[in-house]
Amino acid sequence: MLSAALAVVLVGYRRRYRAALRERMNTAELIENLHEGIYRSSLEGRQLAANRSLVRLNGYDSEAEMLASVDDIGKEWYVEPNRRAEFRDILQRRGKVEDFVSEIYRHKTRERIWITESARIVHDSGTGKPLYYEGSVHEITETVKRLQLEEQFQKLTSQLPGGLFQFKRASDGSYSVQYLSSGFQRIMGLAEDTRLLTTAEFSSFVIQEDKAAYFRSLVASRRTLTAWDHEFRARTPGGELKWLRLIAKPEQDGGAITWHGYLMDVSARKSQAVEIEKLAYYDSLTGLPNRRMLIDRIATALASAQKRGRAGALLFIDLDNFKNLNDSQGHHVGDRYLMQVAVRLRECAGEHGMVSRMGGDEFVIMLEDLADGLPGGSERALAVAEKTLSALRTTFVLGPVHHRGSASIGVVAFDGRESGPEEPIRRADIAMYEAKGGGRNGISLFDPASLEQESQRFRLLNDLRVAISGGQLTLHFQPQVDRDGRVCGAEALLRWRHPELGDIPPGVFIPLAEHCGLILEIGDFVLARGVAALAGWQRRPETAHLRLALNISVQSFANATFVPGLVGLVRKHGVDASCLTLEFAENVMARNHERTAASMAELKKLGIRFSLDDFGTGYSSLVHLKKLPFDELKIDGGFVADIETRESDRALVRTILAMATTLGLTAVAEHVEDDKQRIFLHLFGCEVFQGLLYSSALPEEEFIAFAIARNDPPGTEKAERRLQA
Repeated sequence: MLSAALAVVLVGYRRRYRAALRERMNTAELIENLHEGIYRSSLEGRQLAANRSLVRLNGYDSEAEMLASVDDIGKEWYVEPNRRAEFRDILQRRGKVEDFVSEIYRHKTRERIWITESARIVHDSGTGKPLYYEGSVHEITETVKRLQLEEQFQKLTSQLPGGLFQFKRASDGSYSVQYLSSGFQRIMGLAEDTRLLTTAEFSSFVIQEDKAAYFRSLVASRRTLTAWDHEFRARTPGGELKWLRLIAKPEQDGGAITWHGYLMDVSARKSQAVEIEKLAYYDSLTGLPNRRMLIDRIATALASAQKRGRAGALLFIDLDNFKNLNDSQGHHVGDRYLMQVAVRLRECAGEHGMVSRMGGDEFVIMLEDLADGLPGGSERALAVAEKTLSALRTTFVLGPVHHRGSASIGVVAFDGRESGPEEPIRRADIAMYEAKGGGRNGISLFDPASLEQESQRFRLLNDLRVAISGGQLTLHFQPQVDRDGRVCGAEALLRWRHPELGDIPPGVFIPLAEHCGLILEIGDFVLARGVAALAGWQRRPETAHLRLALNISVQSFANATFVPGLVGLVRKHGVDASCLTLEFAENVMARNHERTAASMAELKKLGIRFSLDDFGTGYSSLVHLKKLPFDELKIDGGFVADIETRESDRALVRTILAMATTLGLTAVAEHVEDDKQRIFLHLFGCEVFQGLLYSSALPEEEFIAFAIARNDPPGTEKAERRLQA
């Protein structure tokens, strides 16, 4: 009986032993095949056991090889040896360590990697005495690298002037913001811990007046999968109004679209544009529209008058004896008088009239929608002129000076059948001079009989036709000088020597040609002679580098034969077209932009450069400048002439030069007549100068001689004198 019972007990023990052994083997196998490294080490730091993952992590093939190679974990494993001491200190104090991050060496290869380590002290179950350490090691090198890259990315994006963003439109039509950089938050005045905005929250910042265009541009980008490029105004949570521009590229993934974009604050540029508009379109003293704006408004009024059959009128006002007041009492008194005149003229013009200062002591009042037909328009305009004359006769109190003023007023009615805005201005000007000739302080209505001069104009037109075909037109070349004083090129200027009348100024015959349809023939002449001259320069080593600028009318450039004709000339003469610049006046902006841009792009392929002439004389050039591939802009000579005396012109020139730099365009100043102007322009970044300070326009051979003499090689006596000059 006892033997049988003992046998049963022994069988039970054996069964439990085998079960425990199997469990231990299963546990060992589990540990051996874990992806995480498992180890056991002595309290002194000697490795006792390691699973397969830890062996591979250290670059070894077997546990035996690794245990034989590792001597001191602290000295051999950690990049910073004191990390082992920190690890053991925590382990001794707490009995365990969790997620201890360290940079270590892959023991065999000495490659530096990052790991996270956890461990505990194993104690004797009977005595409680520490026996050894056991723990786990997990490589996190890729995670650390990613975090480092993210940190570097955050640092980089935090220094960008704008902000990065990413938002997504899901296939169900819902939008969500995926990412906003710190720069984006800074621009929008958001706190750094602000959660990601929804697209609805962001669009709520867009001011109401700009929302329709904002959403239209977004929808267009979504439908066409083209870049979303849009400018709009937004108000930040702090109440600040900003002009913003966003540029984002859409990327389609199935039915979803993700935009990756950049947001920038363009308030400064918009402010510059407003300032340029103000300086270019408004008189700085009186705040009235200037001649440029008046011409634009007259053009609109003429179109309206023709469409509606309602006449308008111009009143051309010249202040009598203003020069005497200005000279005797000083400019400050004269300026005060002009400002008070402006106030009174506004009152006389009424709510629907426009008052403009033409310059000096000349003003124009434009009246619209006066009556049906010219007679009724003239009658209503004369009534306003009488009221104006009476207002200007009333004494002006100019500080201690009391001045009784008067004016000469010319009146002309218009009905939209005029040739353009300049015609009613010219007729009103003629009438004003008749009033002035009649003793001043009066009113004169334009008399068509005054157009006797039109017969002379007709004769000049016939003579111009003969001149084009008869060799009377020639090109002269005005040197263009760089910042070092060297001749870098020339502008070709057309000259007409009339056999009887002598030299006819371009300002007389060019407008005549434009008005009468001869400008295309003149344009062909300028191109043919200009390209031929450039070809001759390029055959001479000392002039081969010179550029040539040709003035091209908008009518010529818009003609279908212009581009192929110019391409043919370039190929015929074999010129380096990169030395050829075509200059356009700002009214090129008013034409078909797509067609203009396409023609310019075709010529750009040859290397031809483009210049915007008389820059600053119209705001339209700013609106469209970035849409057309211009290379340079020429500052209007009228601004250059007055930069020494008029702060408004100085401010405008500075602003134009700053904008040229921003847009990457070469700035050319024309009509530079003295060294003070040159120095001012040079200081604010102008790159090319042209004017009487250097030379007038010269016949071709004289120009070539001038350029060669001025561009002597460095070190020569002439070159030294040039540099000193």
